[in-house]
Amino acid sequence: MAGWTAVLPPGTAAAALDLVTTLAGRPRSTPTCVRPDLAGGGPGLALTYHQLDRCMPGLGWDAMADGYLSAAVKGAERLGTSTPAVFGGLGGLAFAAWSLSPDAPSFRSLHDGVAREAGRRARALGDSHGMPVRVFDVISGVTGTGAYLLGRRHEPAARDALCAVLTALVSLCGERAGTPHWYTPAEALRDARTREEFPDGVLDCGLAHGIPGPLALLSLALDTGVTVPGQRETVARVAGWLAAHRTDDAWGPNWPGMAPLPGRPAPQGLRPARASWCYGSPGVARTLWLAGTALDDASLRALAVEALKAALRRPAARRRVDGTPGLCHGVAGLLHITSRFASDTGDPELARAATALAGQLLTSPVALSAEGPGYLEGAAGVVLALLAAATDVAPTWDRPLLLA
Repeated sequence: MAGWTAVLPPGTAAAALDLVTTLAGRPRSTPTCVRPDLAGGGPGLALTYHQLDRCMPGLGWDAMADGYLSAAVKGAERLGTSTPAVFGGLGGLAFAAWSLSPDAPSFRSLHDGVAREAGRRARALGDSHGMPVRVFDVISGVTGTGAYLLGRRHEPAARDALCAVLTALVSLCGERAGTPHWYTPAEALRDARTREEFPDGVLDCGLAHGIPGPLALLSLALDTGVTVPGQRETVARVAGWLAAHRTDDAWGPNWPGMAPLPGRPAPQGLRPARASWCYGSPGVARTLWLAGTALDDASLRALAVEALKAALRRPAARRRVDGTPGLCHGVAGLLHITSRFASDTGDPELARAATALAGQLLTSPVALSAEGPGYLEGAAGVVLALLAAATDVAPTWDRPLLLA
């Protein structure tokens, strides 16, 4: 990320920063106690104000970042939060603390506790076959916590916990009688319609909850030199599985949100997933890019770029994100993935697409009435995506999304 540069042309970048200023308001006092989750609470706001301070130093955003971080710590203490989940638990709070104050001794117990609990949960997975996605996914499971641990890989306790997570994911990606261990049994599906469509269970293809998340973490760790036995082979096999389960349409490669178990038919009339981070081809494409980079596989990287361009070509009715602003399943998420690809490839077509997506946020009033202030679905995520596209400051805040 040392070579990060703004993807937007100067005029659009200036307008984007104007919108950022509107959404962020002015520096002000912060609450003393807030929700401790990254998805919609204080850690996401701390990361956002920290990024604002990096992009626009000297205006007072740093004090707001520190204030929200402290308030989130108090919120965690009040609630007695103990889960290491990165979006709903202490993992996201620990990531924010590490991002703002990597060497602060006051957060040592937080960091050590998250690492210890993540390692315990990873080892408890053992050779499980079939489970709820929340056990392993990015949002609630060990993959998300592993994203935080990857940043702390040079510390012995964090590296040990990370290796336990990677080992669990390598095992998870194995099979029994042709069915991947990571499948979700029907009785573990929370949604009644999904249970009806997939009565034998399902294979989740979304980055937020499915196998692309573990693949992204395994790939990023491999690329940084953190490896466990079988990791490289697992990356190649799972990337191949995703490539084999694409569902092309008139615009190019695409992916469903869910796939049936081997030998079972797909439900009739099942729509492809929306073009978002959480589900659909943009998130899958980014995962395949990371796998291709880790394996030095040009064909995987080419498929990733082709898939993203196909998503960008699809009309709004097919993309189904254009009326939503946030990172999770909205325009900001598609913008940020496109910015990442444009930065990595230098492809002018992707830079133009990022400019068009930023333009949607600039001209749509929905951006000004985002769903609350949160990181994952609200205004904070819109601010972060626009800052990344409009400035030369690297987006270090997106590791929990497992995009880089």
